[in-house]
Amino acid sequence: MIFRRTIYFVLLFQIFLAVSCTDSPTSNSTNIPNTPRPFCSTWKEQRSPINRNLTAVDFVDEKTGWCVSDINELSGAILKTTDSGETWKTITNAQEFLSDIDFVSKDEGWAAGYNGTINKTNDGGATWQTIRIGEENEVLNSICFIDATKGWAVGSGGQIIKTTDGGQSWTTVDAKVIDDLWRVRFLNEKEGWIVGEEGIILNTTDSGETWNRLSTGTDTAFFDVCAVDPNNVWVVGLGGALFNSIDKGITWQKQTTKFDNLFRSIQFSDPSRGFIIGSEGLLLCTSDGGKTWEQIPLSSKYDLVGLKVTSNGAAWAVGRRGFIVAKTLK
Repeated sequence: MIFRRTIYFVLLFQIFLAVSCTDSPTSNSTNIPNTPRPFCSTWKEQRSPINRNLTAVDFVDEKTGWCVSDINELSGAILKTTDSGETWKTITNAQEFLSDIDFVSKDEGWAAGYNGTINKTNDGGATWQTIRIGEENEVLNSICFIDATKGWAVGSGGQIIKTTDGGQSWTTVDAKVIDDLWRVRFLNEKEGWIVGEEGIILNTTDSGETWNRLSTGTDTAFFDVCAVDPNNVWVVGLGGALFNSIDKGITWQKQTTKFDNLFRSIQFSDPSRGFIIGSEGLLLCTSDGGKTWEQIPLSSKYDLVGLKVTSNGAAWAVGRRGFIVAKTLK
């Protein structure tokens, strides 16, 4: 357990704190088109009011969004925009490292992070209530709500917790895993996915009451999962790991992008169009359902950590030192 905990915090430092030393993303080869495809182009940097590391971002429509940060010697922060990110404002400070944020409407949202903390807002982030404090050194890495009452959070040591009352009470779900879990995502009320260390992929079809472990045949750490539909599922992780299943996770195909960066997040706006973000400012785009991926050049090589893609094709990525880049519909 000591070894696992050491690796856990080393990985956190790598994602959120380490300063990139190279001038370009690490890759085996690039094979990047001279002119990005129309869907993939027009990403622009946005101005952040803070230079702290941003860890997650969420939007409820193409204009209204939030992101959260780690903490410096004073506090962490929650940022908000109501104009697609043209302007971001700090709406509140936080005493804990916040790792994820999830809104189900313009008013109601949750943020989760260190010490098992979960905060909730009912007014779009103007005020926040701490609705859960866990044990010291407990870390929640991801939180996901499908409506105003039902939600899940996952974190260190295989922890999975569930609420059916908007977060006022939480129960533990035993999926018989002990490794750190990095992401929980639900496609609908019944079908959900969790990924984590040691190649962990968990799937539920009964609203998270039971979880089945699936295998890609690798023990690579996975950091994100995206279910485009019940059959078509993607996972990404350490060392450029990218796997796709088209049969509900029964079998997996390893995909090749020719990059070995840490892939931090993957999201699709529809079955054809999607993005991957990763370390050293890596941003990849597909417009053919993941058959090919092209790199989108950015002005910074800061690690990208949080990604949000809306169904209409708008997208935002956030990362170290307050870096925000967006593909808006303007």
